[in-house]
Amino acid sequence: MGFLAIIFAVDVLISTLCVWLASKVSFASLEPKIIAFIVVCVSLVSMIPSVGWILSIVLFFYLFVKAASCDLIDAVWVVLFTKLFSFIAVMLVTKLAA
Repeated sequence: MGFLAIIFAVDVLISTLCVWLASKVSFASLEPKIIAFIVVCVSLVSMIPSVGWILSIVLFFYLFVKAASCDLIDAVWVVLFTKLFSFIAVMLVTKLAA
């Protein structure tokens, strides 16, 4: 259980940083508090077995577009950037812990 909590925390931290960085280089501007809320919601939904990963991506798009009032193309780039770096970070933490 402790290992899963560490992975969840790393995922939330890396995803929040990635969304913040991506929002700085795109036309979407969000406050860090809103970014953290979106990332926590998406991370919680992604923990649902079998369908959580696809539901979390859909939720990520929806919340990001609504909160940032941005174009769908900007949302796609932010989500791709965030999910890619979050996945790499979680894999590195998993490999280091093993």
